[in-house]
Amino acid sequence: ATSQSDADLVSAIAPRARVTVYPNALPPTPLPVAGDEEAIVFSGNMEYHPNLTAVRFFRREVWPRLRDRWPLLVWRLVGKNPDTVRRYTTGDPRIEVAGPVVDAVREIARSRVAVVPLLTGSGTRLKILEAWAAGVPVVSTTIGAEGLPVQDGETALLADGAEAFAGTVSRLLTCSELRQKIGGAGRLLLEKEFTWETAWKKLDF
Repeated sequence: ATSQSDADLVSAIAPRARVTVYPNALPPTPLPVAGDEEAIVFSGNMEYHPNLTAVRFFRREVWPRLRDRWPLLVWRLVGKNPDTVRRYTTGDPRIEVAGPVVDAVREIARSRVAVVPLLTGSGTRLKILEAWAAGVPVVSTTIGAEGLPVQDGETALLADGAEAFAGTVSRLLTCSELRQKIGGAGRLLLEKEFTWETAWKKLDF
């Protein structure tokens, strides 16, 4: 058995392990051509429980408000494991479940607003980074934007609760200038802080 003094000696002379955490970032992504279809989009792995909870909340509490106000609006869901959310999407022809796609950023760019109605979860939100890469404005809950330096009203719009969330999405759908402002600011923030190149420079080796 190793004595306490031996352990102290080993601790003193052994090199200390350093853990480097690579920040979430995206590869260099050209700004896609905006599709500007009358659609909103939610992206992510639908099997991930926080995403599943978000879809359920949005479908039951937020989508009915938007659906009534915007008779042509479509809600798209993009990401892996789409069958896990079918119970919330079937029966409504204005909900499109695209499933996994080759280029998520290009797919997101087809819509006017990216919604992030997360109620739980942790970690950096890649779905927001992808929306920023697409130049699409984001409406998120406060929890949904945790881990990112989001400035409400600048790089995204934050809204908590079904009524506030639906109203904020409607605000963006109503004003193309606001969509361009928020989407453009998000894209600039991505280029400044969340590309592979900029993330690499932040690492301390």
